[in-house]
Amino acid sequence: MTITDVADKTIALKIAPSRASVGAGVAMLRSLPTPALEAVGPFVFLDQFGPGKPPPEGVPAHSHAGIEAISYLLSGENDHRDSFGNAGTIAAGGAQWISSGRGMLHAEILRGGADGLMNTVQLWTRQPAAFDDQPPRYGSVAADNVPQIALPGAHIKLLSGELPLYFGESGPIRLQGPAQLIHIALAPGASLMLPLEPSHEMAVYVLAGAAAIGGEEASRAELALLRPAPSVTLANPGATPADVLLLGGKRAPRPLVFRGPYVFNSTEAIEQAYSDYVEGRMGTLDGVPF
Repeated sequence: MTITDVADKTIALKIAPSRASVGAGVAMLRSLPTPALEAVGPFVFLDQFGPGKPPPEGVPAHSHAGIEAISYLLSGENDHRDSFGNAGTIAAGGAQWISSGRGMLHAEILRGGADGLMNTVQLWTRQPAAFDDQPPRYGSVAADNVPQIALPGAHIKLLSGELPLYFGESGPIRLQGPAQLIHIALAPGASLMLPLEPSHEMAVYVLAGAAAIGGEEASRAELALLRPAPSVTLANPGATPADVLLLGGKRAPRPLVFRGPYVFNSTEAIEQAYSDYVEGRMGTLDGVPF
């Protein structure tokens, strides 16, 4: 992982992802958390899997607590099952999310598209502390139900939060805490200005291609933390299409304490979650945790 301080009016920090391989050689790119940047607004985790062949064994049953997790599918399909009886399938362009509350287990099966490949982004937010003792919730949205707008050279998908000037509604991913998640596709040579809330922490993640962010270029899988500003200009300087995510929101309370699939604000809460998991209070799924 490479971390670069950027002396630029728009970008405060630019981070290249750590890289690993999962399943049958599917590339995993992780941009959050890092030693230099543990969160962007409420977002505490960002992984991109693929494009590649999905692992045939899927993602086995495992627990989460203290977070809201979003899976946004760029290609392929994803099946979800959890310890509270929820189940669902999303296809390319759709998303599913869980508000883990006091804890739950889930499992996923990933399938490739017509070309056999899958590509998905998983993000976690630190859920509001008031939700830490609440039961989990699950939601999903199909691609056709994501608000979209086509502009000259650009296409915007509003996944979560609001985007004034372009949409008069909120995105369908309704988390317990405020967060903004927007997918922008730019044709070669195109540019677009997006409004920002200066009090929020915001970043741009490059899904594909390369993007100029206030004049500073970022490559695929790089995360650019933005300086506070009322707007950001995105452009595609390349000869191929570019796709980016704009993400962020209100800063998550500190300290942030991570332990595997749990994120809380204290070690005591982490230990309680682990105890709840081991003793079955998060439910059971596929014989886990026993």
